[in-house]
Amino acid sequence: MSYDNESHHSIFVVPINLLLVGAVVLYREIWFFPASMIVVGSHYLPFITLYGMKMFGVLATLLILGGTGLALYGPPVFSLGGWLTGLILIVFAFLGRLIVLKEEQ
Repeated sequence: MSYDNESHHSIFVVPINLLLVGAVVLYREIWFFPASMIVVGSHYLPFITLYGMKMFGVLATLLILGGTGLALYGPPVFSLGGWLTGLILIVFAFLGRLIVLKEEQ
């Protein structure tokens, strides 16, 4: 199996785990975004070894702990997890770009 094929297999984790998010929402609707944060965060874990970038570990940790924290202790604001996830992903997109550009020099 080639390097590229391994990274493509990890994308199937998110849609499959959204079935779990659906089950969670049946229990507590406000947990949709926190549960989604955990699913998206966990899908970044294989990227640490696939791409050799520790940055993905930090990203995964922030999303997983953020989703867990919001679900257990966060304010009852439905979209807060979605906004936080979007912000974190944008920050890490620029951070990842900077890291790659530095490595290319």
